[in-house]
Amino acid sequence: MYRLLSVLLMLAGVSLSAETRTVVKATRVEPAMPKIDANNLPKLPWHMINLWWEIPATADFQSLDIDVRVKGEVDPSKLNLYIAPIGIGELNATKFYGGIQSNIGGYAVSEESPTGPYHKGKGAIFSRWGNKDLDTSFVRPASNGLIEAAGYEGDFASGRRPYAWGEGTYTYSLRKLTYEKDKDGKEWTWVGAFVTDKATGQFTFITSLKFPGRTLAFWGRHSAFIEIYGGKTVDISKLPALEIGIGQPRINGKTVEIKHLSLVHPTRGPVSPPIMSGELSADGSEIVFHLHNKLLEGQKQSTTLIPAAAK
Repeated sequence: MYRLLSVLLMLAGVSLSAETRTVVKATRVEPAMPKIDANNLPKLPWHMINLWWEIPATADFQSLDIDVRVKGEVDPSKLNLYIAPIGIGELNATKFYGGIQSNIGGYAVSEESPTGPYHKGKGAIFSRWGNKDLDTSFVRPASNGLIEAAGYEGDFASGRRPYAWGEGTYTYSLRKLTYEKDKDGKEWTWVGAFVTDKATGQFTFITSLKFPGRTLAFWGRHSAFIEIYGGKTVDISKLPALEIGIGQPRINGKTVEIKHLSLVHPTRGPVSPPIMSGELSADGSEIVFHLHNKLLEGQKQSTTLIPAAAK
């Protein structure tokens, strides 16, 4: 339950109220984060940055695309990093998330799947939550993929696939795929996750998950986060120099209207030491983050990057 409850607590702490004008720069800054003792750091995971967009709801969802740019190298033997361009989403009120990780976990689906300890190197992930009826039948993995359905982060089903991402730009995508009815007449739609390497154009299937309904309604929000998760000891002084860009979301092939965009450092749930900073790029196309190898001073709880249009 921990991860899902933490994400929902983050949601509860985010203000999506309308502003009175539209400019592409920060216009409102909230109070500084409480100071974190360098000798008494919070437990992992560390949600270093959360983004929250307010956008129009989509009644008939077909696709979601969001770009991720990585400058610098992540050594999976030293750091468990999750870049989640989908920090939490909803299709027909079913929550999900997805992105790229330096160490994916899970269980083999075939002889092609990686073997060994639970964490198995770089890859991509797509997970959805639900009720206790979730099991691995809700996942269609890649032939060399990994799979998991459990209850330790809330009841979830998830597919993962090895993917050797590195320095470069990628597009993480969701696509509405096939429709089916079960033996009880209930309707379901399969949604696939894909990653495109922008340098080569290679389009890679990660996994697909089953969602309730035939027409999929996407909520009027979007989120992203960057997290250091558990499994390895973290020495802040030895963190790599990373620049990570997360682009503006595109739904059904179109850039969405952004009513509001906030950058949030959580004060509840999985809090983090102040080791990541972020800002909107000059052209507004992406939010740029920097990972630091020291604790930052005076970091704000929340910064409004794009205010809502006047009403």
